[in-house]
Amino acid sequence: MKAIEKFSGLGSGNFYVPLVVFSYGCSSLSGVFVNKACLSAFGFGYPLALLLLQLIVAVVLVNVLDYLELVEIHKKPFKELTFLFIPATLLILNVSVGLYALKLVNIPMFSAFRRLSAINVMILEYFVLGKVESTRVIATVVFMVFGSFVAALGDVTFDPFGYFLVFLNNLITGGNLVYIKKAQQVTGLKALSLFYYVSLFAVPICFVLGLLSGELRVAVGRVVSDESLHSAGFAIALSLSALSAFMVNYTTNLCTAATSALTTAITGQVKNVLQTILGIVAWGYEVTITNLIGLLLALIGSTLFAWVKYNENSKSETPVATENENLTKTEEEADVVGVEQGARKKPSSMSPPSRETDPPKESPPVKSV
Repeated sequence: MKAIEKFSGLGSGNFYVPLVVFSYGCSSLSGVFVNKACLSAFGFGYPLALLLLQLIVAVVLVNVLDYLELVEIHKKPFKELTFLFIPATLLILNVSVGLYALKLVNIPMFSAFRRLSAINVMILEYFVLGKVESTRVIATVVFMVFGSFVAALGDVTFDPFGYFLVFLNNLITGGNLVYIKKAQQVTGLKALSLFYYVSLFAVPICFVLGLLSGELRVAVGRVVSDESLHSAGFAIALSLSALSAFMVNYTTNLCTAATSALTTAITGQVKNVLQTILGIVAWGYEVTITNLIGLLLALIGSTLFAWVKYNENSKSETPVATENENLTKTEEEADVVGVEQGARKKPSSMSPPSRETDPPKESPPVKSV
């Protein structure tokens, strides 16, 4: 029995598909907020510690689901996976820089600028993969860029170093995504399997970096000694942050398998709108007319981008990016963890792996929340 069929049997009739779509939307939306809460609201500014926790939880949960046969991880010999050390290293840089940026920049502007990583992805795909985007796709990206910069002109909380980190994050995200696509070609792995192996390879690298930098020692000492971190609120925020990377990647695969790439894309765009609105409401964000107009233009541009990409890929019968954060892709990135991000309209990695005689098929890049 296929993993997706087994899992869907746990649902109740017609409620399964709406439940999957709702789960994907909530997990994708909540990632950036729980990380912002840990970093800013509770002052737990230790990105490597957060990332290590997310990676460990993701690896453990995927193994549990594989054991229960709810997902299936394609087993590969170690020598065929050594290429994944590159995306694993880029993943650590991507998420660490992204979390530092999120600490300094408000959520609406962070989200708007993170979607501009599409520019870096297009440039790197041209040089590394030889892929050229259409004029319509380029036009939608230019529209997003215009909207984001208009929003920046009206940002009263402007932080130059924070903005610098967001654009550096976009640059790293572009390289991360391109190498994830390259890794899919080299290994033939599907999205969830690729997410698992990249996370597994990243754990020891992140642990060593955390030890050498002293961040892990300071983070553990802070949790032990700071009574403000002994609250139920921090425990919940930290737990949700730890789950975020796994939930975004897993529910993305469930949503694409149970519905379609278009449904996943629409859900992703609704998430972008809600994330901007909630970001304005949260943390005392001061909005101006110029800022609001720019954010609206950026959202329109991201929606047009997703629509154009879907139509073009549907006509050519090639996999389609499903979430704008996958411009970067997850935008989002780096917002949480994972290899930021999109779902493709094809069998998910929860289905049994194809036979070795079949050519490897591209699946959705794994995401960073």
